[in-house]
Amino acid sequence: MPTAGRLTAAFALAILGAYLAYLTAPLFDEGGLPGFWWPLCILAGVWAGWVVMGKRAGRGYSAAVGNGFTGVAAQAFWILFLTASADMLQKSMRRSYDGPIEAVIDVFQLMWEYIQDLGTQDVGVALVVGAIAAAFFSEFYAKRFP
Repeated sequence: MPTAGRLTAAFALAILGAYLAYLTAPLFDEGGLPGFWWPLCILAGVWAGWVVMGKRAGRGYSAAVGNGFTGVAAQAFWILFLTASADMLQKSMRRSYDGPIEAVIDVFQLMWEYIQDLGTQDVGVALVVGAIAAAFFSEFYAKRFP
């Protein structure tokens, strides 16, 4: 059911996703930025805000901080997982794997490589500050407009 907390959390994490896409776009190799990077970051934020953060909004500001970190962690996981899965599919079309298990394992290795390449100090600060700000905004509106 739509609530102000869900809407605010989805909007806040969508803005955070757009900012993360802006921060991380220059970190990709020349021509390595996926064409779906911006929409993926924004839509993952909308999903994480609506489903993960929004349904837990309204339980107090101390719980909201943990809720914010959970929402941002879910957003980051899905961005990394879906990007690594797309890379794995491209590699599998070039017959780079001997079997399906090797392809599935490579998804997690690719996620780790993305974490190492994109995990700069600016991105980390943006994730922490964005999680706290999104949590406070969603908590504020969840209490004011139930």
